[in-house]
Amino acid sequence: MRAPQILSLIAIGLSLAGISLLTALDATVQSGDLISLLNSENASHQALASGLFLLLGIFWMGAVDSTRRFIEPRSLDSWLRFSAIAFAASYLLSMLFPCDDGCRPGGSMTQLVHSSLLWLLYGGPAVFAGRLLWAKPERQIRHLAALLLLVFAVLQLDVFLFQASPGLWQRIYELLFCWLWWLTLHAMVKADSAQA
Repeated sequence: MRAPQILSLIAIGLSLAGISLLTALDATVQSGDLISLLNSENASHQALASGLFLLLGIFWMGAVDSTRRFIEPRSLDSWLRFSAIAFAASYLLSMLFPCDDGCRPGGSMTQLVHSSLLWLLYGGPAVFAGRLLWAKPERQIRHLAALLLLVFAVLQLDVFLFQASPGLWQRIYELLFCWLWWLTLHAMVKADSAQA
């Protein structure tokens, strides 16, 4: 196993296990509330969530940089690289700009930054998936990228119109990105091995 795969596994493990642990620790969290309670002001485990978000951001950035270095002299597509970095940055900045209690539109300056800039960065995986579709990858990656884009669209509708269960859609979106990143990384490693 190579460095990009190791760092990616750590980032994926932190993403999936860490968020699941935070959810399990907070007795007030329901699936639909995940988006607003994990790192919101006055959350029962806000310090733990901030620490986890810091680690997530660092390991995701490390995984992207390690992948870029691994495939040199070929270059990692700029859109793929920057969209994955945007996803990592959304975790780092959400630690600095947590949402208000309840994460409703409006509110404090921190909430405004959280709702605008962070939401834009959180769209990184959707850009990543769109770019992969544009490149016409293998069928499994293409289908997963299309599914990620669909879930992102549903998440946007739920957050801005319905407020039914945005946290559930957010977790599905993150899971799909982790899976898509792993499959894309595996395809890059396989292509690199074939060239060697």
